[in-house]
Amino acid sequence: MNTTQTDNLFEKIQHELFSGWKPFEVVWLGLFLVAQIIAFILQPDTLLGMIAGISGIICVVFAGKGKISNYFFGLIFAYSYFYVSLGNNYLGEMNTTLYVYIPAQFIGYFLWKENMQSQDGNATVVAKSLDLKGWGILIASVAVGSLCFISALNHFGGSSAGLDGVTTVLVVAAQLLMILRYREQWALWIVINILSMILWGETPAMYLMYGAYLLNSLYGYYNWTKLQKA
Repeated sequence: MNTTQTDNLFEKIQHELFSGWKPFEVVWLGLFLVAQIIAFILQPDTLLGMIAGISGIICVVFAGKGKISNYFFGLIFAYSYFYVSLGNNYLGEMNTTLYVYIPAQFIGYFLWKENMQSQDGNATVVAKSLDLKGWGILIASVAVGSLCFISALNHFGGSSAGLDGVTTVLVVAAQLLMILRYREQWALWIVINILSMILWGETPAMYLMYGAYLLNSLYGYYNWTKLQKA
């Protein structure tokens, strides 16, 4: 790669990461990151927990903006979150990360790459929305999947099998909707984040991370509604 190609690549990366931000979005992201760091300082958990929290927040904020670079930060989150879940014996979260989060970062990137649009000079994903039939299939799949997975977790002795099982199945569904560019993923993320705050209630860094996710999910649904209309 010559100097010109390197400069062009650097400009593309810089444009992807730093362009198209509204002032309140910058403040929003900054406050989340500062709160995550303060939570770690006040009650240290693990370094991996903090890395998972920071990378996860950046990932979901970028996803809410429809930026394809969210998958880079999602990969950092997935690997660090796997070991945090392993240390807490959350088998559902651990397996979801290994078999859903990590593969989804690669699959999602290539599917999004083929479906980007230019909005105000910035590259954002082309969003879709579910019809009534799609909602019916989604609800039925989540209900059946949750019952089956909770039974499996109970069999293998996982912690908080009920919450862990439901959040795991919802994550699979939401991640699939995200890869396929459906705005309704954010409705599922809202539910997931509320349940995850209950699941991680005794771990401040994780609790705060999911609190930030919840607020971002509300904004993500709003922003993706605009992207879908565009």
